[in-house]
Amino acid sequence: MLDPQEKAKFDGLVTELREADPEFCRRMDRMGVPRPRLYTTLAFLLWSFAPLCIVLGGWTGTIFAAIFVAYGLRLYIRRNGRPSRSIVFPGRRTNPAS
Repeated sequence: MLDPQEKAKFDGLVTELREADPEFCRRMDRMGVPRPRLYTTLAFLLWSFAPLCIVLGGWTGTIFAAIFVAYGLRLYIRRNGRPSRSIVFPGRRTNPAS
């Protein structure tokens, strides 16, 4: 954690950077935005390689195919930047009223 003086300095530097180079700031802001088309394409690509790995790779290919399918599923679920909820461990639900 920054102390208040360091935070004020940092905020001043960020403000100056945003004014001096708005294109750089736009690119940095876009880095955190998910790319749904890319994630979907990679997921389908991984899924299409899975049967090929099984046929050509034997039991080792089956292991790789399982990894490809699992990671493709993860990419497909997270394509819109939503955090994935685990099916096995859904986490603790909190009551917003309390």
